This record gives sequence, C-alpha cells and structure tokens, in this order.
Amino acid sequence: MKSGLIAALAIAVGWAGLAIAQLWLSLMPAEQFIKITITAGILIGIILLVTLAIRDYLAERKMKDDGYLDG
Repeated sequence: MKSGLIAALAIAVGWAGLAIAQLWLSLMPAEQFIKITITAGILIGIILLVTLAIRDYLAERKMKDDGYLDG
C-alpha cells in the first residue's frame, strides 16, 4: 500500500516540477504538456483507486480472520 502512495506522490511531485519548469522555461509545446498532464492525472487516479481497493480488501480480510465479520 505504501508503494502505491509513494508512486502517486512521485508522479504528482514530478508533474509539479515539470509544470513549474514549463511555466518559466517553455520546455515543450503546449500540446505535449497537456498530454503529459492528462496522463499523470490518469495514472495518479488509477494508482490511488487500486491502492484504496487493496487496503479495503486487506482490512476486511483481517476483520474476517479476527472473527468480527461473518463470511
């Protein structure tokens, strides 16, 4: 779970650095920057959703193993 959050944070920080560089230095064409922005947003969303789903599954399984849930 921590690796998913670290990956999402790394993508977000990398994108923020790129956005600041793009703002001040114009490193790439606007179309390419928009594509990278959309890709980063999608990746962050997918990573966070998968991480939350895994965390929920593991928490539910632990509760079943401890006898708090029937199943």
